[in-house]
Amino acid sequence: MFQDSRALLDQLFGKERNAVASKRKNDAHYWNDDVCKNNLVSKCFNELWKHKKYDHEGECDKRHDSFFINEFTNDKSMKKQEREKKYIEDAIAYIQEKLKEVDKILTKHEEQVEQSSKLQVADRPKEIQDRLDNMERQINLLTDQSEKMGEQGKIDESERLIMEADNLKKAREDVLLAYEGTNNPFKTYKICEVCGARQSLYETENKVKTHLDGRIHQGFSTIRVELQKLQVRRLVLEKILDEEARKQEFKEEIAKDKEQEKDREREREKYKEKEKYKDKKEKDRSRSRENSKEKSKKKSIKKKKDKDKDTSKSRKNNKKHHKH
Repeated sequence: MFQDSRALLDQLFGKERNAVASKRKNDAHYWNDDVCKNNLVSKCFNELWKHKKYDHEGECDKRHDSFFINEFTNDKSMKKQEREKKYIEDAIAYIQEKLKEVDKILTKHEEQVEQSSKLQVADRPKEIQDRLDNMERQINLLTDQSEKMGEQGKIDESERLIMEADNLKKAREDVLLAYEGTNNPFKTYKICEVCGARQSLYETENKVKTHLDGRIHQGFSTIRVELQKLQVRRLVLEKILDEEARKQEFKEEIAKDKEQEKDREREREKYKEKEKYKDKKEKDRSRSRENSKEKSKKKSIKKKKDKDKDTSKSRKNNKKHHKH
């Protein structure tokens, strides 16, 4: 009893339900390899044909805990949408592979019926073929007469002739079936288009019901319904992911434009700094030239003063010399 209760709690809340959130293992999530992905997006298909001829995989060894289904359902992240699309594509591939088995059976049966019918036409007794041909001519005649009555406005007469033609068509099919039923075994049964099972054309109502309620038929009926649901959901997810991709692309374009604008701003700043540096150098050179000019001017003035001084001194000496 205790073990059953614990197993139920594990199913609902996970095996690590009592652990502090920070101490839980990172691998206790629905996207792990040990979780059945088909069970998340649809149902576990391995259970559909258990112990039947289509049970190729055997019992599913993956986990099917409600805990993981709840986690998957409640995850609203974009990453979850991407995972779900992948799980759905895998489930669709599985179903389509199963349905190929039914398609092969149907195709093979149709080919057998067609091939056998071709052989039967050549081997038909003359009296049977003559009877069939005569009935075909009567059907064509009644059809033509019905069309004429319709053109003349005789609707009741036209409908009566059509009914006779339909009855004759059915009678012709009965003759054909009565002959080929014993000579063409492939026409004594049909193949179920849902599950590929062979069914006699003369099955009782109870046997037909038993077939429809059977695990194989129910299994294929289930996956056909699930296939439609999964294909619809995949289209929805594709639209969501495409829209998200466009939004992301738009964000990236905006970010790229902003980064380019920043680059241009940096280039402008560099250009301004460069211009400032050039202006500073030019000013320094100009100041240097001014200083040089000023120094030259001062030097020139000094030289002139010195010269004038020397000249004055020389004159004084000359005067003294003349006096003596």
